[in-house]
Amino acid sequence: MSIDAPRRPDPPDGLGVDFDHHSPEFARDPWPVLADLRATCPVAHSSEYGGFWVITRYEDIKQIALDDETFSSANSIIIPPKKNTGQRSIPIECDPPEFLEYRRVMHPMLSPTAVDRLEPAILTFVHQSIDRFIERGEADLVHELADPVPAMTTLYKLGLPVAEWERFSDPLHRTVLLRQDNPQRAGVMDGLRWIRERLVATIAERRAHPRDDMISYLVQASVFDRPVTDEEAFDMAMLVIQGGFDTTGSSISSALRYLDEHHDARRRLIADPSLIPTAVEELLRYEAPQFALARTATRDVDVAGRAVKAGDRLLLVWASGNRDDAMFDDADTVVLDRFPNRHMTFGLGAHRCLGSTLARRQIVLSLGAVLRRLPDYRIDRERTVRAETIGVTYGTFSMPCDFTPGPRYL
Repeated sequence: MSIDAPRRPDPPDGLGVDFDHHSPEFARDPWPVLADLRATCPVAHSSEYGGFWVITRYEDIKQIALDDETFSSANSIIIPPKKNTGQRSIPIECDPPEFLEYRRVMHPMLSPTAVDRLEPAILTFVHQSIDRFIERGEADLVHELADPVPAMTTLYKLGLPVAEWERFSDPLHRTVLLRQDNPQRAGVMDGLRWIRERLVATIAERRAHPRDDMISYLVQASVFDRPVTDEEAFDMAMLVIQGGFDTTGSSISSALRYLDEHHDARRRLIADPSLIPTAVEELLRYEAPQFALARTATRDVDVAGRAVKAGDRLLLVWASGNRDDAMFDDADTVVLDRFPNRHMTFGLGAHRCLGSTLARRQIVLSLGAVLRRLPDYRIDRERTVRAETIGVTYGTFSMPCDFTPGPRYL
């Protein structure tokens, strides 16, 4: 874990809490910790990683997320911030008006219409993935479904070779879900370096020989009345990869795990597949894959009665806001047909996730295919490996299962 800022003392008046969102203890069961903070100190302060505020109530998170002028996204959206790699996540780590210009460029590629055109390819990737293991009667639902489907979809959209999905996905999966001292992270830096080199080379090639893909579109676009630079195209493409892989995959694995633990819910969705899109919204609320993101105060400001100073960092815990009883009746229970469902899993305001429509479509199609083709799947809970750190992404590293073997589709 990189720590780029010195620790500072807790603030007075009992606002300091022992809170480390990257700790293995928090990853094992975050929900009681967050429930306690919402009830007793919804705007609390942690001295970890140089000090930051922990915001856990829905309404407080919403007010901060909607105020880009007071709460900036430009100074890294994670705590602790990334080491200085020279890479900026465009547009998510930008503020208006710069943010709006980059979002204008990216939106057409991820709009509902664009996702509709992509659906046949997504279905192909889903069924190809299941075909590879369905005759065996066993699989790892993370490594063989939840990882490959969003990876292949994202690479296909960008115009990168789908066959290379594992070389892209593996280092990112290990980086996001395993702690730095885990031996399974060996080789991660080499893998990330390969991804960078692959993207840089593809951007250069598309400048010379454009195709009908997202990278070609990005390198031919303009911002601020000038052409997009190679660095900007790289940052935007990398954000699509980082946002499109493990967050979507984590949602797929979390949904499948929930339905393994709640057979009544599974039987209901099998009997009525039309309920799957609504159920997906509820499962996204219940276990948000993007657990929390950060903002930086640009001025002294009052947040729910707490004196936040200019330069202070604030962690907006989307997953906690989604469990706030003041917003959701019976918030700790999955209600498959919950409506309305104003969850904040994809963020709120101008910075709301550009890829939310694409993510939803992949989750719905993957869940529907599993319930049709592997209706009796049983997850091996003893061999399931949950994420060691959920400070950025709440997910599962490995999830073996068995089921009645079936026929291939393709």
